Amino acid sequence: MSRVLVVCYSRSGYTASLVQEIVGMTGWDRQDIRDLHPRDGAFGALRCVLDVMLNRRPPIVGDERRLEGYDTVVLAAPVWMERLAAPMQSYAARHRGEMKSLAYVCTYGGRGVENAAQQAARLAGTTLKASLGVTSQELEQADYRRRLDAFLAAVKA
Repeated sequence: MSRVLVVCYSRSGYTASLVQEIVGMTGWDRQDIRDLHPRDGAFGALRCVLDVMLNRRPPIVGDERRLEGYDTVVLAAPVWMERLAAPMQSYAARHRGEMKSLAYVCTYGGRGVENAAQQAARLAGTTLKASLGVTSQELEQADYRRRLDAFLAAVKA
């Protein structure tokens, strides 16, 4: 049986909710990363936009787990402005070349899932095994289960 680690960054809680469901269904290990600087309120939202637009990689904590014991790492983070959330960019770049296999799961409001997934793979220096994007509306209505099952099967394969 392969070992899978789900690395989660969530600003609003939507991504964390999806990750909790995935971990509950699979028993995979979970690791949460967080930004050193809060992203609450209007100033926090502005920091999100600026970090993505300026390709800044903010400092993060919570990424102390070693990856060599995992067959697959699932990066779970929201899409910001059609790009991978900046804190997860920091994580992927910091662990470049350490992931044997990579998958990406995200929550998003508009578009950009494929772009964010490819960005995660580029930063991690590996190919993408599977990806799944779930809108906040789909998450609230549980209208994504069939796609989630297909994603989980692809990660396990």
